[in-house]
Amino acid sequence: MELSIRTSNKNFLRNYLELLNGILRLTPRELDSLVLFIEYDPEVACSMASRKYVSDAMNFKSVSVLNNYVKSLKDKKIIGKDSEGVYRYIPIVKPPTDLDSITFKFILSDSKVSA
Repeated sequence: MELSIRTSNKNFLRNYLELLNGILRLTPRELDSLVLFIEYDPEVACSMASRKYVSDAMNFKSVSVLNNYVKSLKDKKIIGKDSEGVYRYIPIVKPPTDLDSITFKFILSDSKVSA
C-alpha cells in the first residue's frame, strides 16, 4: 500500500514532523515549537537566539514561557546534549535535504496467549 502526500518546500518540514508525530507524541504546541526551532537552526537546538525567535513567533510574552516546551522536548528525548554540552536534535526529526519519499515498515508480531 502506498499513500502519496503532496507538499511544498515551505510545508515539507511540518508535514514530515506531523507524520512522525505518532511516534514522537508531541502536543500541537510542542510540534509548533519544534518546527520553528529546526527552521531557525537545523543543527543546534534551543540556542538563546533561537529561543527568542521561537518565543516571538509563538507570541509568548517572554522567553521563559517557552522553557516549558524546551523541557518537554528534552523529556521526550527529541533534543539532547552532545559531548560538548550543546543541544542537538535526534536524527529522525531532521529529514535529509535530498529526501523525496519515506517508507514506513510495520513489523507485526503475533503473540499467542496460552490458557
